[in-house]
Amino acid sequence: MYVGPERFKKLEKIDFDTSELTGFLESKKERLDVYHRHVAVVSCHLNHTEHFSTFPFYMNFIVTPSDEKVVGISISSPMSLTPAIYKMNELAKKDEFINLCGEIINNPNEQWICQCGIMKLPLKTRFVAIAGNDGFLNKEMFSEKVFGTESFSFAKRVNEKVLEFLEKYKDGQYKICRTIINDEGLNFFVVDKKVTDEFRPLYSEVISLLRKKYSLAPAKYYPISERVIGSFTLEFETIFSNAPFERVDRLLEDYEKIKSDIAKYF
Repeated sequence: MYVGPERFKKLEKIDFDTSELTGFLESKKERLDVYHRHVAVVSCHLNHTEHFSTFPFYMNFIVTPSDEKVVGISISSPMSLTPAIYKMNELAKKDEFINLCGEIINNPNEQWICQCGIMKLPLKTRFVAIAGNDGFLNKEMFSEKVFGTESFSFAKRVNEKVLEFLEKYKDGQYKICRTIINDEGLNFFVVDKKVTDEFRPLYSEVISLLRKKYSLAPAKYYPISERVIGSFTLEFETIFSNAPFERVDRLLEDYEKIKSDIAKYF
């Protein structure tokens, strides 16, 4: 079974050895409440930030206690949203998973970092593409529909247009803002390099006031190297809008007007 955009349909042909992961699950069986609702997850991402423009997502290899396999591409690392209950620090078959990652993105030379852990379902991140055991995925997607959550089932909503939007702004740029898309929303970090340190507090207050004017929440901490004046977040569902950055455009227009007015006095 495969769900997602045509570009990643090759996921349904990916196979991997599950013995190490099922053994890991089995070794913790007596300590896991509702054992059958736990999975072993290997999550991999590119090593260097500058590579994120080529593949900004996370590759995940998932195994259930019943040895059902799933391969998926997610927006965030499942372990960044919910800490693994148990971690496997030394993954013997890590190189095999790394080779599969390179196969999926058609670039075997990239450097990957992989984490392995046991997690309880449902996973918290949204998947842009997912492939694997039909029975398991159908059951999980039905459960998500019943409880009004979205993880594996998000892949049903991802077409090429949505995928291109995510790739462009997942870790990208919009006007004077750095953009970060995660499962909490579309985060904008205002990086105005024309503002000197002397006036940075003043313009930071301007962004804060405009953020409140347009009813936008501040972005949560995200490690970026640029000096940020202010931040704000759009709801995740905005990515499906015909004009996703309408409020952002109005906020930035107001900011430039206010900055121009202030400049007259200095």
